Amino acid sequence: MHPRSVLVTGASRGIGLEFIKQLAAIKNGPVHVFAACRNPDAAGNLQSVIKDHPQVHPVHLDVEDDASILSAVEKVQSILKTTDDGLTLLINNAGICDKQGTGFSVPGAERAVFQHHMNINSIGPVMVTQAFLPLLKKASAMSNSAKMGAHKAAIVNISSILGSIGENTMGSKAIANVAYRMSKTALNQLGKTLSVDLKSDGILVASFCPGWVQTDMGGAQAAVKVNDSVSALLGSIEKLTDEHSGGYFNRTGGKIAF
Repeated sequence: MHPRSVLVTGASRGIGLEFIKQLAAIKNGPVHVFAACRNPDAAGNLQSVIKDHPQVHPVHLDVEDDASILSAVEKVQSILKTTDDGLTLLINNAGICDKQGTGFSVPGAERAVFQHHMNINSIGPVMVTQAFLPLLKKASAMSNSAKMGAHKAAIVNISSILGSIGENTMGSKAIANVAYRMSKTALNQLGKTLSVDLKSDGILVASFCPGWVQTDMGGAQAAVKVNDSVSALLGSIEKLTDEHSGGYFNRTGGKIAF
């Protein structure tokens, strides 16, 4: 069963945009798909999707700006009121990984660069999730399903295997950005903690690594095409149920060590 409503952050390009494209293309899929990004009006590819799919709604949301997050909640809430729904699925996808410049590794670390990664990749999802939590709780309360899942109420955090402590055997050789690794590890902790805290509300929480994907962040040399990554992610997300809450998975649903 597909989620009734979905919000994706970082929806102007890359994995986020592909989520919007594939969600919009599902026959009898979500009633509402919210494409959240910093400047949806300037996102040409996103605007093309919106033009062809009336169920896709552009939402201005900057994960570093609390005022924009609250404004986004108000817009989403106003649209959901038309069908008296809550928000079924929140996908925290927005993120950064600096590759140019300095300050994101050791030696040479700069406090501001580390703070920037943490602010977008881990603190941003905290604030977004907190703001949309009442709508997620409403969706869960309205569902007649005894099992948790993306059809009822769920939070999916797009993480990375580079956030895994257990899988870190290469240090900075895999990627020379300690700040990114740390920020994704923090995101994983958020997901695990919320899965415990929100269990009684019937809200599932899970973290996923999409793989090394051919996006602006991953680069053209990456191993996985963006459409293949997102297709696998959506398939895995739809299969989530109670035993998966708090888990950390690759795009096909295989477990990753924290």
